[in-house]
Amino acid sequence: MRRQESIARASLVVLTVTLLSRILGFVREILIAKFYGAQAVIDSFLVASVLPSTIAGLIGGALTIVFIPVFIDEREKKGEEAAWDGTSSLITISFFYLLLMLCLGYVISPFFIRAIAPGFTQERLRLAISFSAVMMPSLVFSGLLGLFTGIFNSYRLFTLPTLVGLLYNVCLMTFLVAARNHPLLSLGVGSTSAIALQVVILCLVARKMWPLLRMKFLFSHPMLKKVWRLMLPIFVGTGVGYLNLIVDRIFASFLPEGTIAALNFAVRVREIPLGLFVVALSHVVYPVTSSQVAQGKIEEFKDLFARSLETLWLFVIPASVGLLMLPEQTVRVLFERGAFTAQATTTTGQALFFYSLGLFAGGSLDLVAKAFYSLQDTRTPVKVGAIGLIVNTVLNALLVRPFAHKGLALATSLSSTIVFMILIEILRRRMRGIGGRALMKNLMKISLATIIMGIFVSLLRPLAQTTFGYIVVVSLSVAIYTVAVLLLKPTSARMILNRLKSKLGAD
Repeated sequence: MRRQESIARASLVVLTVTLLSRILGFVREILIAKFYGAQAVIDSFLVASVLPSTIAGLIGGALTIVFIPVFIDEREKKGEEAAWDGTSSLITISFFYLLLMLCLGYVISPFFIRAIAPGFTQERLRLAISFSAVMMPSLVFSGLLGLFTGIFNSYRLFTLPTLVGLLYNVCLMTFLVAARNHPLLSLGVGSTSAIALQVVILCLVARKMWPLLRMKFLFSHPMLKKVWRLMLPIFVGTGVGYLNLIVDRIFASFLPEGTIAALNFAVRVREIPLGLFVVALSHVVYPVTSSQVAQGKIEEFKDLFARSLETLWLFVIPASVGLLMLPEQTVRVLFERGAFTAQATTTTGQALFFYSLGLFAGGSLDLVAKAFYSLQDTRTPVKVGAIGLIVNTVLNALLVRPFAHKGLALATSLSSTIVFMILIEILRRRMRGIGGRALMKNLMKISLATIIMGIFVSLLRPLAQTTFGYIVVVSLSVAIYTVAVLLLKPTSARMILNRLKSKLGAD
């Protein structure tokens, strides 16, 4: 067995590399905004990406979520060889299933695009269908990427998969700069090539590290049967998530040209704190909690979950308040240049404000869902997710007419908040407590520190209209929040501080 990375070290590495990846990702988004703006070409590109990303998510996403706890359990109980026999078969069979879905995707793509973009003009439809044709192979690579990432994470090896993620942005940015006048090549071929490059690297490294990984067809392997049984609810649950995206796209297609692009740029901004902190925590913690459950260490599982959730809140809550108070200023600094106009900034900023209302719940949802998956309960998140889909659809229908794109963003925030509240209550009852009293106490401390920061931001908000002023306001706000947190001392902050002190002392 290869050396495992500690939770603290892995979290720091993943956070650092994720920060670099997010910086590159935003350079990528800035280039897209500069070259194409919030216009029809981006609307068509985003609609075309729904089908390949949905198929990849349904197969690859479901397999990845189920694979980690099943692989760890198989390895703990039956040994490495049995676990790798099942893994080899799973990858081989998944590859052929993905190829079949690729063929199916090409057949249904024109009909699917017309169904989810009924408000598109013929020109935008034709462009979306062309994008879909060049992007469809990405579903095969995306599915395999998830599985190989799961293998590394099962051994608590997080650095390489995270580093490889940097290549996606580098590759796509290369295509953007080299072929800016050819959107099909720069966006379509570029994104597909970027995903393929990640898969090739991870596959080669995995094959070298684990010689037991090879092509194999063992349909009767017990591990496969367990994976298929557990992944069905995940498959449905992942489908529910993509149905939410499809519903949003359908409603947005009737709004003015560029609305889908503006909503997407707003989501990209909202994903800054989610990508930095939620991804880093969930990727590192999920294999550990799965191992704790497999070993029957339930109290340790509950403690790690509670600490992870509070640590997430320490960063996400102030980030959400910052975005709520400076939505258009943030969008202006990040995107307003080239083809991205002042009107696009206004539209995107309005959407960002309402998306940010649900940032707290949306960020927490991933950790809560992974807690259920660690317990090998894949049904509960699916059932609650279905409720969220219904709520989101109803709210979209009610809010889109009076509030347009703002209503779609608000519907997403409200539905994710409802889903989070239901799931966390179910988990609390099932586990007979998750340290709720301590969590609430620390949540109040984090909230108080955020209020102090918010007052400061409101006083200096007029200065944030320029790029330099915005940077100054954000930097000072972070400093004020940090001081307030150090004075109030929530548990997560004390743990991080103690970890830093021990590191400095060791050095």
